[in-house]
Amino acid sequence: MPQLSVLIPVKDGMPYLKSTVASTLRAMPRDSELLVLDDGSTDGTEAFLAGINDKRLKVFRNEQSAGVAAASTALLSRASGEHVARIDGDDICLPWRFAVQRRALEGVDMVFSQALMINAKNVPFRPRFEPGISAEAMPLHLLLTNVLMNPTMYASRAALESLGGYQATPAEDYDLWLRAATAGLRMRRIPRLPTIAYRRHQTQLSQTRAWSNENGDKILAESFSKLAADRIGFHGSAATILYNRPAAGKPYPKDPDIAEFARCMMEAASRLGERDRLGVEARLKASYRL
Repeated sequence: MPQLSVLIPVKDGMPYLKSTVASTLRAMPRDSELLVLDDGSTDGTEAFLAGINDKRLKVFRNEQSAGVAAASTALLSRASGEHVARIDGDDICLPWRFAVQRRALEGVDMVFSQALMINAKNVPFRPRFEPGISAEAMPLHLLLTNVLMNPTMYASRAALESLGGYQATPAEDYDLWLRAATAGLRMRRIPRLPTIAYRRHQTQLSQTRAWSNENGDKILAESFSKLAADRIGFHGSAATILYNRPAAGKPYPKDPDIAEFARCMMEAASRLGERDRLGVEARLKASYRL
């Protein structure tokens, strides 16, 4: 059994996929595999992958695109490593990533980290690295926003498989983290140190995701509701909390569900250790202008 399986679902990944694959192979331990699913590309991705001579690389292809959630779950089903990591087909894997994250996985089921933001020409934006988040505080942070970056995930394969993979929702990553927290899986975010260079460009999928729009997402709302009920005792409208965001500079609407959610969060945060409590309270107060 390989120590690590790295998963890259990609559709029309050129030209950035070249640096993603090269940097990931360089950073991977010898006892590992890189699984790439070409999800119906028409831009030369198939030919590029066919030309790589590295026995650690395994390539699969969908003639018709299945979407990122289905492609990610298909890759997970083919993984054989004890651990699984994700990276997007337009990012760069930093050399120390897998060594750092493997050590950080001790005592938890899933590890995430920071990212260095770069543009289409590999020029970095001004770094802005955030504090770490402990496994104890993670469920509360996830109820406030998606604090985890999918392409930085490093996890126990058994833990991921226990969740059944990604669901068919535009916010497939956030939905998975909410379900993981509800299932009692322990997740933490490493402070400050980036493990990938995360590329921002005009065609980037995550920039056009619809999960936060006013129409909402029933699958995500259901996962959110279960975690909110389980961890903070909130039984109000998940859609109100997820999608009722005000315009910049405007106060939150006077909605009883919002007030109750904030109260439940403050009460749950009070049961954490001091550092974790302060972190959750700061995020809550910034979000709800308390």
